[in-house]
Amino acid sequence: MGNRWRWVSAVVVGCAFLVSQPNSATAQSGADDGGTVPLTPWGEPDLQGVWTSATLTPLERPAGQAGRDLLTDEEAAALERQSAASRAASDGRSAPGTVGGYNQVWLDAGTRITGSRRTSLIVDPPDGRIPWRPGEREAHDRERARYGVGPFHAYTDADTGERCITDGLPNMVPLQPYNMNLQVLQTPGQVVMLHEMYHELRVIPLDGRPLTGIAQWTGEARGRWEGGTLVVETVNFVDKPDAFWSSPWRKSRSTLRLVERFTRVGSESIDYTFTLEDPEVFAQAWTASAPMTTDQASRGVTAGQIWEYACHEGNHAMVNILSGARAEEARAARDD
Repeated sequence: MGNRWRWVSAVVVGCAFLVSQPNSATAQSGADDGGTVPLTPWGEPDLQGVWTSATLTPLERPAGQAGRDLLTDEEAAALERQSAASRAASDGRSAPGTVGGYNQVWLDAGTRITGSRRTSLIVDPPDGRIPWRPGEREAHDRERARYGVGPFHAYTDADTGERCITDGLPNMVPLQPYNMNLQVLQTPGQVVMLHEMYHELRVIPLDGRPLTGIAQWTGEARGRWEGGTLVVETVNFVDKPDAFWSSPWRKSRSTLRLVERFTRVGSESIDYTFTLEDPEVFAQAWTASAPMTTDQASRGVTAGQIWEYACHEGNHAMVNILSGARAEEARAARDD
C-alpha cells in the first residue's frame, strides 16, 4: 500500500488547464502569517495548491491532558523528541511471529505538533473528546479492535481501507502514516479536491444546484462561499452497516452530516475545520480544527507534488489474508 508513483486524474488535468495561476495583483492583505491571501482571477479566495495537515496533535485529548487546552513549548518539544526517538528505535523491526510492516522509508507521518500547541484537534466540546451517545464508544472500540486482526471469513471482514475503498470523510484528519496530502484546484463554479490517500477525488459544485440524492461512500457535497470561507456540506452517505472501518467514528452512515470550512489565512496556510453531526451516534455535533499548510517541511513530511497511492490489498493481499486465515483454521483443527 502507498507506493508513490506519479498519478494525475483526468478530471484534475482538465481542471488544471482551466485554472489560471494566482494573480498577485488581486491579492488581499491581512494574512496571519504576514503574507497575502491570493484571489483567483474571478475574485474568489484562492485555495489552490498541495496541502498537508500532518501533525502529532491527536484528534482526541489524551486522558493525561484532561482539563488542559494547550501544551507548553517545552512539552510540545519533548513530545516531538519522544516521537523521533520512538521511530528510530522501531525502524525495520517486527514482532516475533509476524510478517512485519513498513519501515521508516515508507512512512511519512507528521513529526510536529500544530503551532497552536493544542492538546487535541477537537475544539468543541471543550473537553476535546468525541461526544458519543451511550454505548457508541464501546461499539466504536470493538470495531476498531478488529483492525488487522479479523476474524477473516470473507473479504468483507477486512476494513474498508484494507479493501482499498476509503477510510471515510473527513480525510484531512491526520490519522494516516503516509500520503497525507490534498491538492485543490478551482474553476468558476467548482472546487476539485484530490486526496493522496486512496486517490479520492471530490468535485464540489458551488452553483447552488440541488442534490441528486444518490448515496455514496464519501457522500454528496455542495459548496458555498461565506465571505472568505469555503463551506462544504456533505450528506447522502451510503449505509454500509456490515462494513468495518479502521476509524469507525467517520464511517459512512445515512444519518451523517459533515460541514467543512476552508479559510485561506496566509500565503502558506488554510484554517480548516470540520463539524460532524449524527444524532444516532453522537450526543451533539462536534468540531475539530486541523490547520493545513503548503510548507510540508514544517510538518516534517516529504515536500512536493501529489503521488499515486497504489493500493494492492484488494487484489493481492486479500488472497493472502483469506488463505492465511484458512491455514490457521486448519492448524487449529489438527491441534484439536
